[in-house]
Amino acid sequence: MTDRDMSQDFETFGTWFIPENPDRRSAGTLACRSERIELALSDSLAPMQSGPIRAEFVEYPVVHGISREQEAISLFRCVRTGYSLTFASGGFGRPEKYWSHLAVFGAHVKPGQLYPELRCRVPGLEIWLSPRSIETVRDEAGISFRVKKFPSEKIAIPSIESELEFNIYGIGSPAHSKATITASGWLSIKPSTPRTLDWYLDQLWKACGLLAFFAEKPMPPDRIELRIDSSHGFVLSVLTGRPSAKYCDHSEHHDFFASRTRLGDELASVVPTWFQLFPQVERPANLALSTMASEQIWAHVLFLSLMQSLEGLHRALFPGLYLDAAKYKSVLQVLLDAIPKSLGQDHRASLESRLRYGNEISLAKRLAQLVELLPVELRKRIVGAEKVPRSWVDTRNYYTHWDEGIRSDILEGQAMYDVSVRLTILLRILYLYKAGVGGATLASSLDGRSAAALHLAQLNAKQQSEADDDL
Repeated sequence: MTDRDMSQDFETFGTWFIPENPDRRSAGTLACRSERIELALSDSLAPMQSGPIRAEFVEYPVVHGISREQEAISLFRCVRTGYSLTFASGGFGRPEKYWSHLAVFGAHVKPGQLYPELRCRVPGLEIWLSPRSIETVRDEAGISFRVKKFPSEKIAIPSIESELEFNIYGIGSPAHSKATITASGWLSIKPSTPRTLDWYLDQLWKACGLLAFFAEKPMPPDRIELRIDSSHGFVLSVLTGRPSAKYCDHSEHHDFFASRTRLGDELASVVPTWFQLFPQVERPANLALSTMASEQIWAHVLFLSLMQSLEGLHRALFPGLYLDAAKYKSVLQVLLDAIPKSLGQDHRASLESRLRYGNEISLAKRLAQLVELLPVELRKRIVGAEKVPRSWVDTRNYYTHWDEGIRSDILEGQAMYDVSVRLTILLRILYLYKAGVGGATLASSLDGRSAAALHLAQLNAKQQSEADDDL
């Protein structure tokens, strides 16, 4: 069994080759870092061809290697990023550098290899699953600690013909006078038939996205393992380029916006609903999650990104048209025919382009339809009113179109920041609500002690105090 964590950078030296030419091997260093996997070779993987030397794009589906620790490694989609020619007393060589985004440690495997199961360790998952994983036992013999044994939780996902399983495992390191014990949460994906690694990773990011909406924090795995067949355990480790988002660092159960215990029986239906919904909302959901995970982002950029995320979600869920597309086609033709022939070609093309989008509803209507998906009381708490304030729309429109006519109505400073807090919570609530989390559960989450819930309560208390002062 290999032992590789994505949370730790490392380097190893080895010999490398491509499967179609295993006799030609090049020594080189593999460096696995946060953004990518880099391979620096002392010579080329393929022999030089005769003729003039010219720059060309080189990519190998897989490169195999054997490390100095005698570990078999497979690097996928290796793209050459640089090379040089060397002439010295030892002879002639062509050093090369490659980037990869995916590596498997423990075997030489093909890109289309099928695997029966994948599991991953997700930092923070053990806290999300249970209020307390480590138990203290006191008796006459002294004090002992143990990781409580929890039954695994299995959830069927019909849309991908698979089963997700949640587990908590513990490891200990005893010594003569001190010991450490660590609980960790694991997520397993078990399809009805073996699947490729790319397929597993696609499903894994869907699951991690849902966990991130629950958590108010990114929930990427820091360890991924594969079974190579049903008769063996998890013998392969997988490394991918890590996103810039940090791992979940919640230390208490109440830090999560919606913990496992708060979700109760709903989780069994929420997870399959999310997997069914995800293909429809993938792009706006990824934008929302990356915006929420960004740190030290300027207030204006944060506000605009959140508004764009909401617009994207609406476009994924609704047609967003004033008229049926077929009906607008005849209206569009009348409008195009009415454009004066005397206009210049550029001006005419600009008007035609705007008219083709003239059937799309406004941002204000899009936001109104999204907010109306939620129960009224939930809507009031998040937005601070029954309807989306016009200043939200005007601020987005001003920084998109620079219309000086609405400049006096836009949000600035602290007001923009406060609205961004509401927009972040609105996005989280909308995605969870569409995934099937009930209004009562979401209201309970807003009554909780997560950072978002406490911040929203503070904003609403301030708004109520200002309203009372105006009476």
